[in-house]
Amino acid sequence: MLVPLIPVIALTTILLAWSLIDIIRKPVQLLPKWAWVLFVLIFIPLGAIVYLIVGRSQGQKIRDEDLR
Repeated sequence: MLVPLIPVIALTTILLAWSLIDIIRKPVQLLPKWAWVLFVLIFIPLGAIVYLIVGRSQGQKIRDEDLR
């Protein structure tokens, strides 16, 4: 009965884990880390999607001079 939901549950778990690990390891923007963790855990899976789109820090951009 729940067999068709197994891929959805697996993908949601992977997305949730990826988001939480990313929040812990990398700098974030717009909210503090604890707020992003709370947001991701309360609004599953929408919270993780919003974090990955809006909350991730972009990091440093590579310039042409860096490659020479």
